Amino acid sequence: MPRRSIDPSQAKTSFTRIAPYYDVLMESVPYEMWLSYLKLVWSFAEVSPREVLEVCCGTGRLCRMLAKEGYIVAGVDKSAEMIAQAKEIARREGLDIHYEVQDVAEMNLHKRFDAAFSFFDSLNNIIDYQQFMRGLARVRIHLESEKPFLFDLNTAYAFEKKMFDQQCLSQSAKVRYKWKSRWDPNTRLCEITMRFWIGDEHFEEIHVQRAYSIEEIYDAMDAAGFHSISIFDAYTLNPPKKTSDRIHVLGFA
Repeated sequence: MPRRSIDPSQAKTSFTRIAPYYDVLMESVPYEMWLSYLKLVWSFAEVSPREVLEVCCGTGRLCRMLAKEGYIVAGVDKSAEMIAQAKEIARREGLDIHYEVQDVAEMNLHKRFDAAFSFFDSLNNIIDYQQFMRGLARVRIHLESEKPFLFDLNTAYAFEKKMFDQQCLSQSAKVRYKWKSRWDPNTRLCEITMRFWIGDEHFEEIHVQRAYSIEEIYDAMDAAGFHSISIFDAYTLNPPKKTSDRIHVLGFA
């Protein structure tokens, strides 16, 4: 029987029903390390931003952390459900953060920022290369001259090694889940079927990500108008390796 091809349209279910439980699901994620790395790269780039844009911000955890440190922060995300959660949490915590539901490829906030970033492989979810390039170009338009954009991406190596195949089925867990991935090296698409159990509720989301090659990334950044482009092995300032499962990309407007 021929193997079923990956259907990108299935991703329409992603980041919808999980939104109210997303922060619980991500409790073990080392956000402090991510924020420390962001600041390390800002130091490396010799910038001291005041107004910061998070692209594909989800429920806004990093936005909130930055806001509590005195930064002026804005966040955009394509998922209305995730932005609704971000706004509600910011309201509860008394934080003034500007959130908008916007697709990065069409983003228009009518202002510019001192820095922008996007973490947790958010841009892998843009699976069309032309849209990926448009998204990068829209970010650059929202940056002041010579200001940095830092983002991360999962690599083909991560998908090949099935690093999305994860589960937590402990009855004591607030959110139980089982994820199964399927990688197509020809299209460079990875389909992740995510099943969740919360109390008596059970639902499924299907996420689709694309692995971009180093050449594609450089070309897209250059076409978007970024310069002085660097690609790092995750959470370092070292070049990526063949076994890098995540990379960080830095460019200047």
